[in-house]
Amino acid sequence: MDKEKKKIGIIAIIIIILAITIFTYIRGGAKELKKNDNTSIFVENNALETEADNDKNFIKEIKNKKIVVEIKGEVNKPDVYELNDDSIVKDLIDIAGGITEKAEISNINRAKKLQNHELIYISNKNEILNKGESLNNTGTSLKNNGKININSSSMEELKKIPGIGDAKAKKIIEYRENIGLFNSIEDLRNIDGIGEKMFEKLKNEVEV
Repeated sequence: MDKEKKKIGIIAIIIIILAITIFTYIRGGAKELKKNDNTSIFVENNALETEADNDKNFIKEIKNKKIVVEIKGEVNKPDVYELNDDSIVKDLIDIAGGITEKAEISNINRAKKLQNHELIYISNKNEILNKGESLNNTGTSLKNNGKININSSSMEELKKIPGIGDAKAKKIIEYRENIGLFNSIEDLRNIDGIGEKMFEKLKNEVEV
């Protein structure tokens, strides 16, 4: 009888131990699963936040993109200015202190989008009357004889000169900015890439 009781007691103890072990295992597994779920959500949220931050930084970078433009002539503060990439001629005129009383702006397209390294020239009314000039829609002085002024034309206008592409037009503008205005069309020979043959082709298309 005692042996039987001992046997039953041992079996009961084993069952209790197994029950405790199973309960502990199940409880620990549930906690681990919950932890993994939380970690997964945390990582996913961080990834979304990082992607959103990158998008914001990209948009901010686009908005903050700058261009450098020069304005001369009949404005109160002619100079070289740094503006946002989406700026127009009116923005440049405003930042230059506005036009003077002698400015001729009747044919200037003030809504035109500015380009990097562009030169905007605001002519004088008397200058136009005396020299018979007209203005194109960029506000750059252009003679009635159709010649392009290498001292005041924009990059796009310079590219209309035979043999002048993006690279040489940029060099002409850099020459004006770093050395000064051209004293004569012969100074174009100082531009790298413009030799005697090319100068002969374009000399009748330009003026200063």
